[in-house]
Amino acid sequence: MDELRARTNPSFNSAKSALVYLMGAGDENAALMAKELNIEPEKVFQGEQQEALGLGMMTAVDAYCETMTQLLAALPEQTIVDLGCGFTPRALGPELAGKHYIGCDLPIVIDDVKPLMEKLLAGKNRPAPAEFKAADFTNYTSLRAALDGVKGPLCLTSEGTLTYLTQSEVRQLCANVRRVLVEFGGRWVTPDPESGDRTVGTLVAVLGEEGFKNVISVFVTLSSQADVVVGDNDMTLRYGHQEDPPKADALLKEVGLKVKKITMGDYMPELKVFTKLNEQQREAMKKLYANLVLWELTPDPDWTEPEAKTDGEFGIDTAVNGTELTVTLRGRVDSLTAPEFLAAFEKVAGENALTAATVDMSNLEYISSAGLRVLLIMTKRLGTGRVIVTGANELVRSIFEQTGYDDILRIR
Repeated sequence: MDELRARTNPSFNSAKSALVYLMGAGDENAALMAKELNIEPEKVFQGEQQEALGLGMMTAVDAYCETMTQLLAALPEQTIVDLGCGFTPRALGPELAGKHYIGCDLPIVIDDVKPLMEKLLAGKNRPAPAEFKAADFTNYTSLRAALDGVKGPLCLTSEGTLTYLTQSEVRQLCANVRRVLVEFGGRWVTPDPESGDRTVGTLVAVLGEEGFKNVISVFVTLSSQADVVVGDNDMTLRYGHQEDPPKADALLKEVGLKVKKITMGDYMPELKVFTKLNEQQREAMKKLYANLVLWELTPDPDWTEPEAKTDGEFGIDTAVNGTELTVTLRGRVDSLTAPEFLAAFEKVAGENALTAATVDMSNLEYISSAGLRVLLIMTKRLGTGRVIVTGANELVRSIFEQTGYDDILRIR
């Protein structure tokens, strides 16, 4: 199952990236986690370009992680829900030790991070609980299940999560967060909408304009994702396109959220990574963060919420007629159910000499990027034009159009 999860959710590979950069910046808790994971520092950054980019990314990650931690410590909410927690060492530090910390991420990440953190937390004198729970944030039922037994108000936070979501996924997440905040109270804080300005700005501050130009090709390569375009939504700025203004106003109005912007420089501490920077670089960073903001999102009280829809239970049926496969999908195909979709296809494909497949989506409510990857895997195996989609609803069709899958699949 882990292999199927990895293939349908390849972005999980980036979950350890922030840990690597924090370790390089000098974070002792990140180093503890890296040791347990057998990550060797000397093998992380090799080559002149990689080393230069590494210093810039260490600075970027250390800056926003430390700044966010200081902000979370200052806010009144006593329960922190970290959406897309990855391998952040935040629960090990003293700043949030007195707050209930809930780290949430995809099952493939939580399966690794939960036992690791429980082991390391056993040696910490942490007065408040720290938990790690699997959830798909675009699936309200899944997100709400992760909060069973939790007391509000909540402070939800996400750092980098939005940059991995497609347009439809970010809308689902925003709508789900609003429902959670209406029920529990609190707020959602995230630096993600300003991700392009922050990351590119940091690299320029540390490496200089010429130095940034020298590593831009490596940066773009590391930032790119295969199969499904990510970060291409109305809540985030794409890397390398920081001059394009975010188109979040219409989205926030649509999902009933209002935004307050907080200056990041007000919460940026003296960073660990500053010991690796010269005075000019440190001053450039402080100046940059004095002009950067993060977003605090809360429910708009004047918004009329549409009737909540219950997610249908996932189901899949397969039938083979000669060399042609018919797949019938029900409910939602997302990061939780896409591995089952892939497993069903590969089982049939392994037992039959298939030449084509029809995917009946008449009873499918939603498909995420994880589900799209399964369709791409099917196309690569059977051949271009040999995967036919029928019965897709308006939402699913719009997802195909937004991601370019209407050019890959035959949609009827």
